[in-house]
Amino acid sequence: MPVSDPSAEGQPAPLGDLVIPGLTVPDPELGKQVTYVLPTEETGRTLVAGIGLPWLRDLDFGTQWVNRVVDLDWPSHVLVEDMSYAAHRVLHRLQEVRPSKVILVGCMPRKVDPPGTIRRYKLDLTPPDDDEVQDRLSEAAMGIIDLDHTLAVVRYYGEFPDNTVVIEVEPADDSFGLGFSDPVEATVDQVLDLVRQEL
Repeated sequence: MPVSDPSAEGQPAPLGDLVIPGLTVPDPELGKQVTYVLPTEETGRTLVAGIGLPWLRDLDFGTQWVNRVVDLDWPSHVLVEDMSYAAHRVLHRLQEVRPSKVILVGCMPRKVDPPGTIRRYKLDLTPPDDDEVQDRLSEAAMGIIDLDHTLAVVRYYGEFPDNTVVIEVEPADDSFGLGFSDPVEATVDQVLDLVRQEL
């Protein structure tokens, strides 16, 4: 999955506090063991995350949008990642990064706006009820991936920072295949501009 590399000149970024609880890793250079601990506070980083459904045209917007923009010039505190995986794995990634801000990009059929409409909103962090989350987690375990599943599960466990923004596009075509419909293709640069305004 594409992940932006904020390090200079292609050198690996320093590990810092790697968030793998209870894991002890041998350090061959120092001849000792190092234990990595989950950060307990927000790290000051901004996470730009795309969420899409592979092979379903417009619904794959988050994934393909990240593929197009990940190698652009981003500030050093910004991570750009494809998070098109099960909601509970997104939850774990947020616990690893502990970003101070999250910007989620995706395509969701709300059926209230014309195709290609861009909606930007600050996420209401009110957790959903237990039954909804249990249903979402069961579906995620069976391979269902979409923006709404991620929003529900991560809100339930309180792992989104207060500053979380969603930028979503209304799809026109959710059939099997590659590439976007014309209305959604026309939003790619507009979504990039909106993301940059949030940084």
